[in-house]
Amino acid sequence: MSLVQALHEARISHLDLSGSIGILADVSVSDVLARMRDERASAALIEDEDGHLIGIFTERDVLLKIADEPSRLRDAVRNHMTAQPQTVFPDDTVGHALQFMNAGHFRHVPVLDADGRTAGNLGQHAVIRFLTDHFPREVYNLPPDPEMIPRTREGA
Repeated sequence: MSLVQALHEARISHLDLSGSIGILADVSVSDVLARMRDERASAALIEDEDGHLIGIFTERDVLLKIADEPSRLRDAVRNHMTAQPQTVFPDDTVGHALQFMNAGHFRHVPVLDADGRTAGNLGQHAVIRFLTDHFPREVYNLPPDPEMIPRTREGA
């Protein structure tokens, strides 16, 4: 199967949509970070009481909004999240998601189910795993530097 065909046929629902936590908006930033660290999550999907997505808080938000002012750790995460983030759906194709993430410079995209509730988080690592799982020979056999390709067979 070609790369183009795989990207057009595979659905987001077949990828690993973990790597995030669901949390309420009034939780403190320090509590969100502690839970992200404990669960090894790189994003927090901020939900209302009914499980509907209202925002996302990622590692990038920590670096850009929190790191230079530690007093913000006591703030509610709603004050520093990205509100109403753009989303994808489980039945969208991996190709669509990849184009979407590239165009928006997104590392994380929340995935919503048909009812608008959080179904998971599509992270850049899930897309990379998809590519390496489907094309291991092409990915794992690349030299670190394309200019390092030997001009002759080894030992010749």
